[in-house]
Amino acid sequence: MSLNKEEAPIFPTTKLQIRNILADYLKQCGIVYPRQVRLDESFRADCYADAERRGFDMEAIKGSLDTGIAFVATSYQHLDNYSTRVYTAVWSGIMTQMDDYYETYSDGLGEFSSRYIHREPQCHQVLDQLVTMMHELPQHWGAIATGLILTTQMDFLTSLIIDSVTVGMEIKPLMAPEYPLFSRHMTGMSRAYAIIAFPPELDLKSWIQVLPDLMHYINHTNDLLSFFKEELDSETVNFISLSASSNGITKLEALRSIADRTAQCYERGSRLLEASPVAWKAYRSFCVGYIGFHALAGRYKLDQLVL
Repeated sequence: MSLNKEEAPIFPTTKLQIRNILADYLKQCGIVYPRQVRLDESFRADCYADAERRGFDMEAIKGSLDTGIAFVATSYQHLDNYSTRVYTAVWSGIMTQMDDYYETYSDGLGEFSSRYIHREPQCHQVLDQLVTMMHELPQHWGAIATGLILTTQMDFLTSLIIDSVTVGMEIKPLMAPEYPLFSRHMTGMSRAYAIIAFPPELDLKSWIQVLPDLMHYINHTNDLLSFFKEELDSETVNFISLSASSNGITKLEALRSIADRTAQCYERGSRLLEASPVAWKAYRSFCVGYIGFHALAGRYKLDQLVL
């Protein structure tokens, strides 16, 4: 959750350095920055129809739903099961809604786990609708994937509450150096999104060991591609800024270090999956598409960097 601020000036040299670090990162991953990313309007229409069928307040969730649709359309286009893609887009949109409009749902989120455990109605209709979607998880994934996706969602919703109650808390990266990473893992939903990247029918043994590296890729590619926007907005409470502070280095040095480590994770994961062509193809398609999602989303202002 970040505040809207007027853009702060970035010196041309700094902008060029950010651009070069990100361009080198993509080169290390063997990914060409997509210049034109287009959405399938029929997929968007089907996602809207599914959300309307579920009874969501379309006026309230429209912007968040569009984010979920763009994410799935770019990152999961390799999945054959169309209904699973629609489900994931709507579910992702609701997660985005909870994040972007936390204050609207804060009372309900505070009681969400307790009410879910006791099978009580939720405080907001959208949360009851989310519970219904949670019950549908086994229709799309097996027992292990369902459990991991479900616990990821609960971690994410809990992280929103943690963010709220720790507002103004002094971050002590030198004394608690693992806290930023702990927080990042909870807020990023990377475990669920990594699992969804692989076709549900694929043997778990063919991809389960790549999860840590793919989770790192998901979280920190987002950190890397968000950094320019965050600098324009003068944001300081983000993973790269906290990493710089905890390691006694500049933010650009932290950006470079995280880019190099994330590229190493991508390359290691790619090599790990070489023995399973189907898993490797899914991994590659997701990773390339994830870059496309960030390119499509104007909020990251990546067009200004001409990657």
